[in-house]
Amino acid sequence: MNDNLLLPMYEDDYYADDLVDQIKTVLIDFSLRVQKTTKPEDIYSFANEAVQKINRLKPLFEERECAIDDVAADYIAEAMLMIVQDSGYFDFDIQELMAYKEF
Repeated sequence: MNDNLLLPMYEDDYYADDLVDQIKTVLIDFSLRVQKTTKPEDIYSFANEAVQKINRLKPLFEERECAIDDVAADYIAEAMLMIVQDSGYFDFDIQELMAYKEF
């Protein structure tokens, strides 16, 4: 499943692939943490940490004349929800998973 994360961003020339790779790395780490947890309540904390890491990438995108815009935010949120659901958790709010986004 991780191979398919953020495919629309990779297919869009607007986003630099190496920067999308950095977001994907954060999401893979998030995925590993979600898969290992035995406490579903920790997932929002993991999501918060992942989103904060992605927030810190925003200046790198801006330097390359692209941005983590609303479209990218939707792709990232969708990927996070897919990760959570793939791990067997279906009662998570996508807005809560992305609550701390600054992009």
